[in-house]
Amino acid sequence: MVKKRRRTEEGFTLLEVLMALLIGMIGLLGTVAVQQTVLRATASANDAQIATRLATQRMEQFSVSFTYPGPPVVVDELAPRAAITGALAKWSTPEYLDASGACATGTGTWTAKCRWMREWKVTNLGVGLPYDISVRVTYNLDGATPKVVRLDMERRKTF
Repeated sequence: MVKKRRRTEEGFTLLEVLMALLIGMIGLLGTVAVQQTVLRATASANDAQIATRLATQRMEQFSVSFTYPGPPVVVDELAPRAAITGALAKWSTPEYLDASGACATGTGTWTAKCRWMREWKVTNLGVGLPYDISVRVTYNLDGATPKVVRLDMERRKTF
């Protein structure tokens, strides 16, 4: 004689399977959203690191090119780059750069390759006061709000 099984012992119903799939998909979508956020944050941190490196490169050029190993010199080579007063200081012509620091200068536009814009200014703060050197790198030029990294340094006039 064949024993009949009860309906509750036959397995899962279609509704139970669909609910389990729905819950699993919601969990997977949450994981994908977190991964996208992490990838965006990583790209943003990488762009900020490159912008900082590009600003540091220009700042080092000011430091190295105006360091005198010998006795003090009479001619101040930083003076031609400096404005007379802080109010007259203007940012230089923009350089549009790629991650390695190469690209066209002063083109007036950025390209997908040249995503970082570097500018600098040298301000003469007055007689007996130091120069104020500022370098700023703007990036994320294709986004709604560009981001800026700015480095400032004071440079004494007496050596």
